[in-house]
Amino acid sequence: MNNKSTELRVGMVVLSACLLLLLGFIWIKGISFQQNRYKYSVVFPNIGSLEVGDPVAVSGVSRGKVEKIELHQGDVLVTFNLTRDVVLKKDAKFTVMNIGLMGERFVAVETGHSDSLLDLSTPIRGYYDIGIPEVMGRMGEMIDEIRRLTGHLETVIGTESSQAALIQTIENLKTISQKIDTLLEQNQDKISQTMGDLSQTSTELRKMVLTNKEKLQQTVDNFSSASGKLDNITTTLDTLSIFLKNITTKIENGQGSLGQFFNDTTLYEQIKKTTQNVDSLIVDIKKNPKKYLKISIF
Repeated sequence: MNNKSTELRVGMVVLSACLLLLLGFIWIKGISFQQNRYKYSVVFPNIGSLEVGDPVAVSGVSRGKVEKIELHQGDVLVTFNLTRDVVLKKDAKFTVMNIGLMGERFVAVETGHSDSLLDLSTPIRGYYDIGIPEVMGRMGEMIDEIRRLTGHLETVIGTESSQAALIQTIENLKTISQKIDTLLEQNQDKISQTMGDLSQTSTELRKMVLTNKEKLQQTVDNFSSASGKLDNITTTLDTLSIFLKNITTKIENGQGSLGQFFNDTTLYEQIKKTTQNVDSLIVDIKKNPKKYLKISIF
């Protein structure tokens, strides 16, 4: 009887321990037996160390779990569930972020502020936030690059000739710097006087401009007016040139009186013939004046 009682107590203790272990596991994993959830999928360019069962947080508050991870056309399609109190808007944002020093990941959700709701039937593109592991990895690459650069510098500067040239260059720079300092000290008074002259010249020029401001403005106005008149003259000359070109074209084409005059050969022959007749008449008058002059005496 005592043995059975002892076995029963041991069994109850073991069962209670298993039950507590199971409840602790459920509590740690955040497993909920309520079905008041919905699923959504997001395409990420990278997910790092994100795994199934990792949390999904909305503004820092845990509201879901990652259920499925699969490759999708060169990217990663992540499916997760969310509680019904999470309302996703059209401008919602999803980011895979770092949650600890060991590279743990979670999906951070920003529900958005748009007036329209997000279409849950179509996955949108999410973002990937570089975490500490990636930064440390890139720091390792940077250290390797620095080592290679140091090796190249040692190769270039490590030789005796390179060191001697570098030392000579430094000495030359020192010499030039000393000469510049000496030159500045010797000509400090001249430099100060030059700066003073420039300042005085600038002041006088400013005074002159202020004193003759009205005259300068009038000169500018006159120049503007003259420019306008010159534009008018140029326009008039252009118009006259076009008019003369039109007249010349018409004359060459035989249009108008002048065109007919210059291009009509009949008129030329008639004038030539008339001139010849006049010349003959003059010659005849000179030879026979009595033929044309009759004098009567009363």
